[in-house]
Amino acid sequence: MSFTGMDGDLVEEIFKRGQELGLGMHIYTEDQVYGYQLTQEEIDFCQGRADFAALPGGDLTALRASGARFAKILYVDTDFPRLKKLRKDLADFEKVSEMSFSSNRYLEFNPPKVNKGTGLKKLCQELGYQLDETMAIGDSFNDLAMIKAAGTGVGGANVSPEMRADCDKITEKTFDQGAVAEAIGRWVLPDYE
Repeated sequence: MSFTGMDGDLVEEIFKRGQELGLGMHIYTEDQVYGYQLTQEEIDFCQGRADFAALPGGDLTALRASGARFAKILYVDTDFPRLKKLRKDLADFEKVSEMSFSSNRYLEFNPPKVNKGTGLKKLCQELGYQLDETMAIGDSFNDLAMIKAAGTGVGGANVSPEMRADCDKITEKTFDQGAVAEAIGRWVLPDYE
């Protein structure tokens, strides 16, 4: 398994900008997710998706001192139009990170050129498969690079409208209703019972 970490100074800069903006954040290290100023609504939304710990000391000092390797950082805002505007306002980070949206509530910052599409390519290399032998399914902007890279790119029924044209196929079900099982049943193992 490979890990491409995010520069600690960059994470610190993004974190401080998030603080100035009064945003809640998720800070992902190699082995833990830390929450900063998360509302109970956000914690409830994430239940079962991630295990959060409070950010020690309320800043990144303890994590950096421990040698933690950062994977990514997310800003949280449930007002998606405001989040889109925020991305435009933070265009300076586009040059030094891979930015995307997820769940219509997160602005994600990843290491440069690290996204689900490059991850799929790396996985194919490690397993000896060709990209045209793969199917990828997603519903949010952070899935777009993967959908485009895969041999067959599938959007769930709840895929962002702006992404539909990039999908080869669309499921009838949303992710909460079983879009992944539907995609496998329809396009990978249609004769399996």
